[in-house]
Amino acid sequence: MAGPAVPQDGELQLGAVTLPAGRRIIPDGHDEPVAWVTRREVTDPGAVWSALSDLHPETGLVPILLDPGEDEEDFFFIDPCDVTELDHLDAGQLLAARWHGDPESDDGGKADQEWGWETRRVNDFLGLKQRGEGGNSLAEIVGAVLRTVTNPEINAELDRLSELDRRDAGVNLDERAEAERQEAAERVSANPFPGLAPATDGSLSSAQRAAVLSAIPPARLGLVPARRPADALAVAGWCAFDDPAYGDGIRNALWIGIVLRSWETRFGARLLNVGPGAEIKLLVQRPPRTPETAMRIAAEHHAFCDECAGLGLRSVNEISAVLVDAPVWTFWWD
Repeated sequence: MAGPAVPQDGELQLGAVTLPAGRRIIPDGHDEPVAWVTRREVTDPGAVWSALSDLHPETGLVPILLDPGEDEEDFFFIDPCDVTELDHLDAGQLLAARWHGDPESDDGGKADQEWGWETRRVNDFLGLKQRGEGGNSLAEIVGAVLRTVTNPEINAELDRLSELDRRDAGVNLDERAEAERQEAAERVSANPFPGLAPATDGSLSSAQRAAVLSAIPPARLGLVPARRPADALAVAGWCAFDDPAYGDGIRNALWIGIVLRSWETRFGARLLNVGPGAEIKLLVQRPPRTPETAMRIAAEHHAFCDECAGLGLRSVNEISAVLVDAPVWTFWWD
């Protein structure tokens, strides 16, 4: 059976909610729209998001708040996924595979990866600034790469120039990757993933929820046709960081989606914000109430992303300290 349709361009009325004019987003190389997004920021976006969330069972449209500065990049809705793939994934297994084995490390337990090298040829080819010239924003980098992905000849030239840059720097990626795998295996063996935390109870009060939502600044509002909020990123094909970032080849929007499904079930966590860049925020209806529960959940956060809470937190102890009673969870990927 066909799912809900993405609204047409223009103004939109859903229930008692009137939205300003919006546009459909159709990723390059695809025929069908994956989302509808307002053309201007919505005032009081928290209240609008809440009202549209309540309407989701009727409309089939998941509301998400979006950073207005990423309109030109279509909010990184690039490569939609088949959400039925989520039905065959397991959140516990995926988090265990992404567990770095060193919960006390403030670098995420990852091996020392000071492996950067000058990419002068690649930067020139992509029209990016060189090191020391002020740096490139995420939007500039992603935009440059997106201009190449659909052209096999351009991709081949990019690979050739990248290989030349690595040779100039004396970088042997195979040796370094093997060293990293061995170090990671040793860390995980010494500190295995503790498993998924149990479900929590004790919901946010209406006042707590209202306080969170009323503090959100004006934002664009997107609508994604999805059966549940956790599936929205996969449906829209959100791709704001290396995809896939792990050796199992599971695309980022999919493994993120299965973890969000699990958190949605166990903690009432619902996708709230997407962006800026590779950041998402969840509104959590049943946050942990004790340090012990927070520690278990912090282990999942540590495995899930590069930095937490919008504070650059990486170690389990740091993350757990801010999770008790926290109604919003924030995640960022490098």
